[in-house]
Amino acid sequence: MNKVLLSIVFLSIGFIPLNAFSMVGPEQLVSDTPADHSSEDTPWWAEDQSQVETLEEPDPLEPLNRVIFDFNRVADGILIKPIAILYDNIVHDAAKTGVTNFMDNLFAPVTLANNVLQGEGTQAFHTIFRFVINSTVGILGLMDVAKEIGLPNQPATLNQTFAKWGVETGPYLMLPFFGPSSFRGAYGMVGESFMNPLGYVVQNKNRRYNHHHQQRRLLYALYGLDIVNRRAKLIVALNDIEKNSLDPYASLRSVYFQKQKELEMNLKSQYKETDRTFRKHQKELAGG
Repeated sequence: MNKVLLSIVFLSIGFIPLNAFSMVGPEQLVSDTPADHSSEDTPWWAEDQSQVETLEEPDPLEPLNRVIFDFNRVADGILIKPIAILYDNIVHDAAKTGVTNFMDNLFAPVTLANNVLQGEGTQAFHTIFRFVINSTVGILGLMDVAKEIGLPNQPATLNQTFAKWGVETGPYLMLPFFGPSSFRGAYGMVGESFMNPLGYVVQNKNRRYNHHHQQRRLLYALYGLDIVNRRAKLIVALNDIEKNSLDPYASLRSVYFQKQKELEMNLKSQYKETDRTFRKHQKELAGG
C-alpha cells in the first residue's frame, strides 16, 4: 500500500515542470531573505501569525485566487498530506535531513546563477565551495560538511534577484499546486525552470531512448521525494493555521507580503552598506 501511494505522487509530478519544487509554493523551498540563518529551517508560514503587520497587499485577483486556494487545499488533503504524514512517521530524522541536504546541493547551480546575476562575487564563490565540498566529502550532498566548516547554506532565488534589480512584488497570485506567490515570484519561478542544468540533461534526446527515460523518471522521483519531505516539515504549522486562523487565505497572503517586504528592506540595507564601503574605499584612495 505504501509503495502504491508513493508511486501515485511520483507519477503526478510528471504533469509538473521539471523545476517545480513544491505544492506549498515555489518560494517556500528557498528562503528569499538573504544572510539570516537564525531561522534557517523555519518556513515562513510557520511563524507567529500575531506578528503579521498590516501591509499593502494588492490582490485584484482575489476571487480567482480563493478558488485556486480551495483547490490546493483539497489536492493537498487528498494526495500530498497523507503521504507526508506516512513519510514523517516511518522515515528517520537523519534520513530526512539527508534528503534536504541532497536536494539543496542539487539546486546549487540555480543559487550560483542568481549570485552572479546579483553581482555577488563572494557569494558565488561561497556557493561553488559548498557544492564542491558537499558533492565530494559530503557524499553527493547527503551531508552538509560545508556548514560544519563555516560555509552555511545561503540560497538565492530569481525572485530575490528581481527584487534587487528593483522589480516590484506586484499583485498577489495563488498558483495551482504551487501556492502563494506574486507576479514577480511567478516570473522568477518560470525563469528558474530554464536555469537548472538538470532539466536540460534529462531532455537530451540524442542519447539512447531507454537511458534518457530512466534518468527522467529518476529526476521526477527525486522531485516527488523532495515535495513529500518538505511537506512533512509543514504538517504542524499548516494544521495550526487551519485551526487558529479565521481566514487562512488572508493569513497566508499577509505573511507572504510581510516576507517580501522584509526581503526588499534587507536588500536595500545591503546596498547601502556596499555603497558606504565603496565610498570609504574611494576616499582612502584619494587621500593616499
